[in-house]
Amino acid sequence: MSEFDPARHRSFDYVSASNDWVPWVSASIPGSLDLQVRRRIESNLKHILAGLEMKAGLIIPHGERLAGREVLYEPYFQSLIFEFCVGVYSVCEGIGSAHHLHNIGDDGSAGPRVSRARWTDALVAEYDPADVLSLRERVEIVQDKRDRLHQDSLGARDDIDWHSFGYAQAFVPARQALQPLLQAEIGDVPATTNLLIR
Repeated sequence: MSEFDPARHRSFDYVSASNDWVPWVSASIPGSLDLQVRRRIESNLKHILAGLEMKAGLIIPHGERLAGREVLYEPYFQSLIFEFCVGVYSVCEGIGSAHHLHNIGDDGSAGPRVSRARWTDALVAEYDPADVLSLRERVEIVQDKRDRLHQDSLGARDDIDWHSFGYAQAFVPARQALQPLLQAEIGDVPATTNLLIR
């Protein structure tokens, strides 16, 4: 990692490591869940969040043209945005499922499958119950992007419009979807993160 350069518009040199996310993930998961379930969620999500950090560190300078020019090959940029959306989907699914299980008094130890509708409802009820942050809408955008490259039958899907994986169309709402979750436990968010909109 290079030294912080205060002259830069925003530094993307520093990103958090996976273990830096353990306090935030732990604080975001209801304590009523089984200890091993909590451990597995923490293990999975901390690595996903570290991956999101690295992707955001490449996507943001290119998308905002912080160097005054493009910095990534465009197809790679779109692929990174797709991967970012898949990661955000996983974070929302993990946290939303944990809250759904808590709400129905299930500790998760039997490994129940939580449907998308149920974890989405639980996530929104926990982090944006008054619908002032457009969390549901942004999560639905993330779900749509994730689904575009996830198919059950070969050739059953329409051609992919790669413009739909653009910065404003996909990355910005995906990053915005994380904000209510991050803000709810802001004291446990790593100090050096590309994920938090300041």
